[in-house]
Amino acid sequence: MNKQLFFIFIASIFIASSCKVFNPDEVTPSYIYVDDILVNPTSTQGSSSDNIIDAWVYVDGSYIGTWELPAKIPIHAEGEYNLQIFAGIKKSGLTALRVTNEFMNSFDTTMNSIPNNLDSLTPIVTYESATFWIEDFEDPGVKFTKASYSDTNLLITNNASEVFEGNGTGKVKFANSHLLFEAKTNEPSFNSFPRGGRPVYLEMDFKSNEVLTIGIYHNNLSTSLIKEEYFNLNPSDGKWKKIYLDLSDVVSQQIRATEFEVYLEIKKNISSSPEVLVDNIKVIF
Repeated sequence: MNKQLFFIFIASIFIASSCKVFNPDEVTPSYIYVDDILVNPTSTQGSSSDNIIDAWVYVDGSYIGTWELPAKIPIHAEGEYNLQIFAGIKKSGLTALRVTNEFMNSFDTTMNSIPNNLDSLTPIVTYESATFWIEDFEDPGVKFTKASYSDTNLLITNNASEVFEGNGTGKVKFANSHLLFEAKTNEPSFNSFPRGGRPVYLEMDFKSNEVLTIGIYHNNLSTSLIKEEYFNLNPSDGKWKKIYLDLSDVVSQQIRATEFEVYLEIKKNISSSPEVLVDNIKVIF
């Protein structure tokens, strides 16, 4: 063997041994299959309807990734491990902004990792302790007051074909002469909305053939309430949809505001006969 071949031979042995030292064999994973994540509210936290689309997964306190549901998730652990799954949503309905729901606790459990074994889970999460304002249209009155210039109003329908769940759903219907709908809350507890980026969420189920605008009124730097448009919900194509609106940014900007209200608005500009159904409106802070 000449010297050149000898050194190549020695180098190949060193590289092979180095790979073994610095790249040890990975743990053969086990798997968990998560078909869905469900919500279990208390009696004072309203409906269990949800639109949880992602599982944010932690193993022994370390984040291992986010999976869109349903998902088969590899677990690179040996033996017993602690599993945490957080509920993932689209922030304000935006597909590009996938976040955990800040008002939901994680699902926590202990699992045993067996190589190549598959465990199926349907995690159930709960809400954290917070202030809940709820309009589920199950009581005779409606917690939104029609604006003086609004052509139509938010009423309760008990028609089974229109009700999302329970006995009632909110409905806005336009006659041919109607052009605008607006109604807002009158809720003193909203005046204590937290600032500084702390979370304020609005959840809602809706079905609409028209753009539905959601915003807030506030009195920042003013003696009267100022209207602040926040988000436009596009028509839902004949289907019920669930939205999680993060109001934190728009609320936190109003540093000196002492009053807040939430409003709903519809303008006739797409459909000749706007009709909007809303249910399970929750403001959480």
